[in-house]
Amino acid sequence: MTPQEDKLFDSLLVYWQLVVDELVKNLYIANKVRSGETVQNIGKFNENPISMTSSGFRVQINMPSHYQFLDEGVSGAKYNKGISRFKYTTKMPPVSKIRAWMDLVPTRWVPKNTTSGKKRDQESIMRGIAFAIARNIFNKGLERTDFYSKAINDQKILDFEKQLMEQYGGYVLSVVKLPDLTP
Repeated sequence: MTPQEDKLFDSLLVYWQLVVDELVKNLYIANKVRSGETVQNIGKFNENPISMTSSGFRVQINMPSHYQFLDEGVSGAKYNKGISRFKYTTKMPPVSKIRAWMDLVPTRWVPKNTTSGKKRDQESIMRGIAFAIARNIFNKGLERTDFYSKAINDQKILDFEKQLMEQYGGYVLSVVKLPDLTP
């Protein structure tokens, strides 16, 4: 790469890191960081987030698979209907996923006997709590955070394009070298 291309590449890498940092900050502001797994997965597996293609540079951000639900929220089956394009209708969220999430969050649940005197072990209590959480999410849904929409939107991309044109416009025009069309 030429020195100008290297500078442009470095600018894109700085932009990528700023976007990732803003996504993480927005999750903290929305109070959606419990175990830290989602925050750690933003940008994960991006060893080369900027790549050069035949038509220019490509900036890529890998996100956790559930980012859309965090960003837009999920409408509940009974309450908070119509708050999102995503909605619960007949199926609850998977209890196994909530139970796996609970393993990441430090808790201190003490096994207790049931009212009928049956003993319950730690795992059965945790499964019961996971079911209650899943049922609550099913009924009430999840509120939107807009963590992604605030960080990556049309206006921010246009502002960044304008900044790039101001810094590298001369370089781009020198590379393109359009033919003179004046008579």
